[in-house]
Amino acid sequence: MTLTLLAKMKSVLNARREGLKLVSRMRTITNDYHDAQVLNLGSRGKRGPYLEDGPYLVTQTGVAPRDPIPKTRMFVLRPDGCWVDFNAYACQGKPEVMDELVFPGIAEVMQTFSRLFAQPRVLDLPINEEGLKAWIERQAAGDPLQAAYAWAIEYRKRQRDKRR
Repeated sequence: MTLTLLAKMKSVLNARREGLKLVSRMRTITNDYHDAQVLNLGSRGKRGPYLEDGPYLVTQTGVAPRDPIPKTRMFVLRPDGCWVDFNAYACQGKPEVMDELVFPGIAEVMQTFSRLFAQPRVLDLPINEEGLKAWIERQAAGDPLQAAYAWAIEYRKRQRDKRR
């Protein structure tokens, strides 16, 4: 009986170790700019007198630091310094809600990173599953990068209209 109990305990410990290995392989997001990807959504990186630079989207793929059930997600850094799950915005189906996720220029990206300390602050926003499914279906029909560039053109138009 003692051997059976020891075998069960060993089995439980091995399962826990395997679970910990799985969690340790999942990358936790950080506030380090080296771990983030900064995407220039303007003019596809071309330079010239009439081509616009920006807006910029800052992303990082990983697990939220205090996530009770670790799940790899794509996070986006907002200009207020909070990280959010991209899906919380994509599921809303309105392009203008994405406006609060982007930085108008690279200087604002650098300034935001300079204010970030310690662990990332991750906001847990609701995700509408139906809206997310509809967004994913729309993206399947085309190139997501092309869709991002098209969104950026509309973003710049909205920003110009606000200044008028």
